[in-house]
Amino acid sequence: MLLGSIVAFALVEGMVLLLYGEQVKFPRHVVEAPWGLRYNDPGSHYRHQSADGTWEFRINQQGMRDDRDFDYEKPPGVRRIVSLGDSFTIGYEVDVDQSFSMVLEKQLRDSGHQVQVLNAGVSGFSNAEEALYLERELLKYEPDVVVLSYFINDLTDNVRTGLFKLNDGQLETAAQTYVPAGRLGNFLNSSWFFNLLSERSNAFAFIKERATSIVKAEMVRANEANLLDDQQSEPQPQEETGAPEATPETGAGERSTDRALAGAIFQRTYEQLRERGIPFVIQSIPTEVGDDLVESFPIEEFNLGQPGLYFLSMRDELLPYVGQEQLYWHQSHFHWTPFAHDKSGRALAKLILEAQLIP
Repeated sequence: MLLGSIVAFALVEGMVLLLYGEQVKFPRHVVEAPWGLRYNDPGSHYRHQSADGTWEFRINQQGMRDDRDFDYEKPPGVRRIVSLGDSFTIGYEVDVDQSFSMVLEKQLRDSGHQVQVLNAGVSGFSNAEEALYLERELLKYEPDVVVLSYFINDLTDNVRTGLFKLNDGQLETAAQTYVPAGRLGNFLNSSWFFNLLSERSNAFAFIKERATSIVKAEMVRANEANLLDDQQSEPQPQEETGAPEATPETGAGERSTDRALAGAIFQRTYEQLRERGIPFVIQSIPTEVGDDLVESFPIEEFNLGQPGLYFLSMRDELLPYVGQEQLYWHQSHFHWTPFAHDKSGRALAKLILEAQLIP
């Protein structure tokens, strides 16, 4: 039986490799956090591999991608920047020192500032989770600046979590926790055996990727239907929203609802930081479409002119390099290359220094 299982497994591996090629093997190691959300499994160490390359991940005891551990209290004379976001922020498909958070830290240190940048990126994170992660945990680290990196999939990820909803245009809490698959998800993401398969097996990665996509799509459909029901039960006048009314029949309406939800979540985060006098920097990561970069931030739903708020569109920073440098990996999940991360870290450092956001 053991021999038969080994042979069967080898055959399945060979078939996947032959029919579909080398699979993207990106184990996530994301588990339930004490504050009711998800975060990176503290102390975990794992490998990512795809046709584009191989990268090592080391997570500290606070669930951040770093070789250092951090206490809540800042060391004397040190300023802190919290870097929030998803897989772009944690640095999928780059080494830790190549991530824009570490480039940012190095640039500021080279400018004479004693600073720590806490990379709190979590793969699959939404703006909704980022807002609550900041409120429930990251503010304890006494940040002097908060950088949040937005990507277009945040729009659907906000809906998928079901953490917030819009009621007559106002943001309301819809759930206190979001841990997909619960205990089962914790077990799978922290099990050495399943993570070994995620790191090494093409067949396992193939099945896991497709199963995850199906589950995510179902969660989005269910929560989006709830959002649309709320919008229909208490419709907003069009002149107030500036967008078409959301209805199940119009895709444009659905997209407007997603963007309005994102804008309301950003406003909540901004107000939390403004109360504490903490500057809020939003970095918008563009989508690569052919030979162009597309800006997708919901500008029409969020006032970027508010005091203490700074916006960096990386489309403007990266567009001159389109066709000259590789900005996104093309054989895996289309994350930034080290070149794009470097440009991001330098642009963030320039913004922070010119605006004098750290004393």
